[in-house]
Amino acid sequence: MLTAALATKLIRQILGDYNYWPESESDSPLKVVRSKTALDEKAILSRDASMRRAAVQDSAPATAYKPPVRTVQVKTLDQVLKPLVRSTLAEIQAQAPAFEAGTGLDAMQKLIEKCEYFVQLYSAFKQLANPKISYVVDGNNTSSDPYTGFFISGESTDGEVVIAQTLLVQT
Repeated sequence: MLTAALATKLIRQILGDYNYWPESESDSPLKVVRSKTALDEKAILSRDASMRRAAVQDSAPATAYKPPVRTVQVKTLDQVLKPLVRSTLAEIQAQAPAFEAGTGLDAMQKLIEKCEYFVQLYSAFKQLANPKISYVVDGNNTSSDPYTGFFISGESTDGEVVIAQTLLVQT
């Protein structure tokens, strides 16, 4: 188990090497924060709404944004990260012939960094209590809102919640 300060420091180091979430169509770097309050559904929806408003303000400052009806889908680290690791390992395997032929080293390096990123995030959040991944999606699936809130969280030994969050863009 880790303290919030140590977990935050560790996760920031992980994000310093590679910080791209593959389920997004644009750069969606994770931002690490700590909270003394529980990360319940209400808090997740509030954080999500803030990120969505900020994204809309960045792209269209004059636009007033009202989030659609949203729901929170909670998954385990295993449900999300293990398939991503498997997929990345398959990509590495597919690059093996080019690597053996003396080309493809840059592609191989990027894939290995990506795999390492997922494994290290998994390891860091597994050292916290109650680790989980939450997606905030449109509740009625009829909205054209391209945003999905994404949160990886866990509770530290000193009672704080450590959160890595971003807004995924999916058009």
